[in-house]
Amino acid sequence: MSINAVNPYANNNHLSTLEQDVLWEFAKLNDKVKRASNLAKLTAESPNEALLAELRTLEKRMGMVLTLFQASVWGVLQESQAAEEARIQREEQEAYYHQQMQQRQQQRNMSNQGYQYGYGGQGQERSYDDSRGWSEDSTIP
Repeated sequence: MSINAVNPYANNNHLSTLEQDVLWEFAKLNDKVKRASNLAKLTAESPNEALLAELRTLEKRMGMVLTLFQASVWGVLQESQAAEEARIQREEQEAYYHQQMQQRQQQRNMSNQGYQYGYGGQGQERSYDDSRGWSEDSTIP
């Protein structure tokens, strides 16, 4: 009589139905653990060569899968790092372009207000008479 087919605690009057069912489940679990233990002992005593060969093949494949996984993770990390560097470079270029545009705008504003580099006054342009000769400029009165 197998423990899995018949509940040995079913006719016990000292146990409730729930207790009988719980004890039966524990008995079935105990039977499965005993069978697994016996199978492990048999396998340890006489290893199955075919099983070992399959496990070695599986181990090699898992090693390849791990290597491929690491390579893909590395690729993803390199790709994201390159994207981040490109974003930073683009932001720097935009900042430089913005700065150049501001400088040009300031130069335009200064020339529109009549300023000349080195001769700026209160919004008035200064010009020099180039019609005079060198001798007139160099003579001190």
